[in-house]
Amino acid sequence: MFLREYESANQDGRRILTVQRIITSKRAIAWIAFATVIILFPDSIFAQQKPKLRPLHIALANHSVSMTAIYVAKHLGIFENYGYDARVLVLEPRAALAALLTGDLHFYTAIGSTGRAALRGVPVRVGLVALNRSDFMLVAAKEIANIEQLRGKVIGGYVAQGTVNVVLTELLRRKGLRPDDYKVINAGTARAAALASGNVPAALVNSVETVRLVKQGFHVLARATDELEIPQSGLGFSVAALQSQREFLRTAAQAVLEAIRVIAAQKDKTSTVLMKQLALSQDEASYVYDAIHKGWALDGKPTPGAMKLEFELDQRDMELKELPRAEQIYDFSLLDELARR
Repeated sequence: MFLREYESANQDGRRILTVQRIITSKRAIAWIAFATVIILFPDSIFAQQKPKLRPLHIALANHSVSMTAIYVAKHLGIFENYGYDARVLVLEPRAALAALLTGDLHFYTAIGSTGRAALRGVPVRVGLVALNRSDFMLVAAKEIANIEQLRGKVIGGYVAQGTVNVVLTELLRRKGLRPDDYKVINAGTARAAALASGNVPAALVNSVETVRLVKQGFHVLARATDELEIPQSGLGFSVAALQSQREFLRTAAQAVLEAIRVIAAQKDKTSTVLMKQLALSQDEASYVYDAIHKGWALDGKPTPGAMKLEFELDQRDMELKELPRAEQIYDFSLLDELARR
């Protein structure tokens, strides 16, 4: 009796061992198959694990250091961390504003142009200010030693009522020249090229263009960052988008606000982004970083002085009967909601 029980138990044990070997073998085969798939198709496997990014369309007026917040948010993965696939392009103001209204564009960074469009009745608003100082510099040919020598000369500017022309006019006014003392031509984004080729004796250019022109023998007559406190770049959007895509825009604004704070605190990291984005040397990146370091708006809003000058310039250049009101240009409700969180 005992022998039969022993043999039966022994047979059961062998069956258990056999089942265990089969299970172990199947697991091994499964792991081998999974490992083979990973080796052959690594991108497709891990792509499935990443959350789907939402397209975010942003237009810049040009490529310059004033757009650094967008560059940093994109290159350092800040946009991606917030769930966005940022798609950045360059558009002149009229095309960008039209794209905002059709919904093809979420943000336009030229907030001066956006604000003036709002004052003309276009349903757009500025929702975030990245910079409270401009990096534009008035650069001249070798034979122009001072601003007084610009009387009767042609100066390279941008489109009428664009931020470049507004800053240029105010900068020259503070230096003693009235608009009828000189002529501004629309050289567009080719202002530096027009100066370098001798087509104009002076032009208002950004700091990236300035550092390269100086190496060619041109010199700086005046720096806007030393003279003017004015909202320079940020995020403009349509009123319709603010109403229908509020959460989408708010989170994107939060990403840009984080990028601004990175820029203000981390020169080395920011300079690396500028070197890559604008094809600068380390010395050039350091130069343009320093040119506007003190102008970054850590809270995403204009300073009282910057807003005051913006309103005064808008009234003068647009021949308005009275100073604009903040609500005609700005809507900081997204920033206020972020601050309450």
